[in-house]
Amino acid sequence: MNRQRRETIIQEIEYWKRSRLLPEHYCDYLLALYTEGDARSHGRRWRSSLAAGLCLLLPAAALVIYFTELSFVLQTLLLSLFLAACLLLVWRWRKERQLLHFPLIGSAWLLLVETVAVSSHYFPGQTGALTVTVLANCAIWLAIGRLFRLRYFFLSAVVGGALMAVVVWWR
Repeated sequence: MNRQRRETIIQEIEYWKRSRLLPEHYCDYLLALYTEGDARSHGRRWRSSLAAGLCLLLPAAALVIYFTELSFVLQTLLLSLFLAACLLLVWRWRKERQLLHFPLIGSAWLLLVETVAVSSHYFPGQTGALTVTVLANCAIWLAIGRLFRLRYFFLSAVVGGALMAVVVWWR
């Protein structure tokens, strides 16, 4: 079979898989047949390297916030850009349970860091604003835990809320 015809067939099978015209395992079989096994391994390698790149965004975000002399607006803009990248991956990988964890955890961490930084900047020394910020993040984690049925998000929300209640009660 000539190369152009094979590429057309592969593109059509990928379209069927994306639009769910055929079951996924049928499409995987056909892709493996027409690409001689290269398509699935290439896609997984690419996604895994993207997930590893996402893991590098988190230390970069920490560097932006804690170790740079950038203005607050620029720091917030960079963190928002990192958060948007994570949320885009969450949306893109919402059906793939194995890869979804990386961008979800990354976006939760980035949102927490960014909201705490904004709260500390606009309300310096006010623990009430910081408490509300952390509790709002816990509520978001609770919603994510229920939406995606992820126990660690649910548990993080409960533990974070309980710790905030203890801190408020202790003061």
